[in-house]
Amino acid sequence: MVLSSGALALVDVVKGAAGAAEIIACVLCAIPLVVFQVILPFLPYRQWESVRRVSLFLLVAAATYLSVVIAGTNWNGLIGPLAGSALLLLTGFCAWAAFALVVADAPVRAAVEGSSMVSSIGPALTAALCGLVVLGLARLTQLVCASWASQAETAHRAVSRERRRFAMDLHDLLGYSLSSIALKSELIYQLVPSRPEQARKEIDEVLEISRQALSDVRLVARRYRGMSLESEVSSVESVLNSIGVVAHVDIRCGSLPPAVDTALATAVREGVTNALRHANVRHVTIRAVGEQERVRLVVANDGLVGDVPGQPCPGGNGLHNLASRFDDIGGHIDAGATDDGWFHLVCEAPRGVALESVRPAS
Repeated sequence: MVLSSGALALVDVVKGAAGAAEIIACVLCAIPLVVFQVILPFLPYRQWESVRRVSLFLLVAAATYLSVVIAGTNWNGLIGPLAGSALLLLTGFCAWAAFALVVADAPVRAAVEGSSMVSSIGPALTAALCGLVVLGLARLTQLVCASWASQAETAHRAVSRERRRFAMDLHDLLGYSLSSIALKSELIYQLVPSRPEQARKEIDEVLEISRQALSDVRLVARRYRGMSLESEVSSVESVLNSIGVVAHVDIRCGSLPPAVDTALATAVREGVTNALRHANVRHVTIRAVGEQERVRLVVANDGLVGDVPGQPCPGGNGLHNLASRFDDIGGHIDAGATDDGWFHLVCEAPRGVALESVRPAS
């Protein structure tokens, strides 16, 4: 719009100029003005201070009217973009007051010069329409830029959530499996010389755990990996018994929604993984009890080394990931060591949680 107005004004200058010098002088004066008014909608002018915006508008107005003074009515085409600049750079009543003054330029000059007022109505309406169009195009440009920025931010957040989900799932799903494989491999190494049949049985279990770990990795790529508390407890109990750890299991929570079942199964896996990694564990207790509308899970182990009673167990991000999972379903966890050398992981979750309420991407 601004470029069109500048081009039409240039045609008028060429037609009415006295010579080449006048044309060159007018063009050199107006080019910076036209360029600024073209790029103004793309500038962050809304973030500028009021003094800066007012000063800039006064500078643009001075340059516009300087061109009009040099070339006379030939540069009236730049009055419309100036009206648009008033609406963009100024705010509130001042913006519309300046807009009205700019639009009234032609009638005021006609009255001062004593010329026909009727002939000045057309330029005034053209300036008003041009100013409103400039304002509309600027607002449209801002909306498009904001939409692009919003889409980019949404994509960035989606990528961040997916990375976090993948990291959490790999930690939660593979930490236990790899720990079990490492412990069973050490056991097999000890059994091979004296008890080869028992070693072969342990190898079969290692193969089964490895296949399950491979399946877990594939399921991570499919976004959601559902788990069963009972199945997980059974698998954990088998691994603990095979390495000489006494497991006390008490599961009395009945049927659970998939989201809660998965969260509790993940808690069992995380609790046992921490026990195997961070303690000289000899006994592990796993107890899940349904209490009215909530389910309470306790995973406890002995054999702590160097832990302060009442403080969380040191380690990686496993407990943080677990806390995030339970936050998603309206539950919470509490973890810490006690005076008797045991570490307790206590998890509570509501029964009535739909699968969609758990965040599959984390």
